[in-house]
This record gives sequence, C-alpha cells and structure tokens, in this order.
Amino acid sequence: MKTIWHHLNNDKGSVIVAALMVLALLTIVGFAATNMSRTELSISTNSLLYERAFYTAEAGLQHAKESLRAPFVDQNRVQIAAGGLGDWTFALNGSLAGYSAAADDPDDDLPGVPIVGWIQEENLSGVRYSVRIWDNDDGDGDLAQDDDGLIFVRADAWEPVRGGRCSIEELVRGTSTGGETSGYTAQEGAGSGKVYTSNDVEKITDFTRQMPTS
Repeated sequence: MKTIWHHLNNDKGSVIVAALMVLALLTIVGFAATNMSRTELSISTNSLLYERAFYTAEAGLQHAKESLRAPFVDQNRVQIAAGGLGDWTFALNGSLAGYSAAADDPDDDLPGVPIVGWIQEENLSGVRYSVRIWDNDDGDGDLAQDDDGLIFVRADAWEPVRGGRCSIEELVRGTSTGGETSGYTAQEGAGSGKVYTSNDVEKITDFTRQMPTS
C-alpha cells in the first residue's frame, strides 16, 4: 500500500512570496513619490507662470500710466493753468491721434462698457501684455466724457506657450497743479535788470515735467 505524507510545516517558497510583497510595496511607494514629484513640479511651474504674468501686468500698468502722462498734461493745459483739474476725455472720445473713441467690443469680457485699447500688444521677455482704459461711472451717463478725473486702467498679461495669465486693474486719478514759476532770474532773454550771460542759451518754456499724474 502506498503512503502519502503531508508536510504541514514545509516553508519552502516563503522567501519568494515575501520578496514579491516587498517588491510590490516598493513599487507602490515609487509610483506615489513620482506622482508627488510631478504634482509639486506642476505647482511650481504654474506659480512661476503666474508670477511672470503678474509682474508683466504690473509693468503694463506702469507703461500705460507713463504713456498717459504727457498727453494728460498737454490736453489739459488750459484747465491746469486756470487752477482746475484735468480730465481724461481726450483719451476716451478719440480726439487723440492714433486712438479710437471708446467702443463696446462684443468679444470683450466687459460687456456694455465702452473701452479704448490703449496698448494693443507688447512682448516682455516672452510674456505678452495689452492695456485698456475706460471711464468710471461718474454720473453723467456718457462713458466717452470724463467729469471727475478718474479712469480705469487694466493690464492683461499672458504667456502664449504654457498659458499663464494675469489681469490687474487700477482706478487712476490725474492730478496736476498750475502756477507761475518764479525765483530764477537768469533765463535767456529775460530782459533788463536780469542776470543774463551767454551761457543761458534757451528759454525755459515747458514745465510739464512738474505736473505728474498718479
């Protein structure tokens, strides 16, 4: 008669099972670490793209305010000389050469608000920006006529390759003061009794740099 023995305590092959379990655990940990690294890299990249767009939008605002400074003083010279406040009507009604009057763009994200494309598109280190301006609600019902010296300026910046975007909007007030300049008696051609030498070759006729906008 044939006898069959059952070895209940036979542990042959258990090392292989344990090794497979450890390998599976290490694989799971590796995948988790990889995914975490990818997530952190994506967050860092998105943060970098946003920061680049943010600072580019800020630069666009400064660009717009600097480009508005000289025409604001020039267009409001009479009001400023009379001691009054300037306004932004020239920038909204199309009277300034090279710019169209405020118009409502159906594709714009500000429906019903007539805007002027002040800076169409600029490129700053691979990030593009544009700037738009429009009148605030100053109560006159005419958004192409400024009555209180306030306008909105908005800069939109975007990274065209990877899609980082940022928009910054400010309410800008134009301020300046009028008045005579005195205390300097040596202008060229100042007249009798003035201290005049041949070194004073040009009259001071333009004081616009003393009239900033903010």
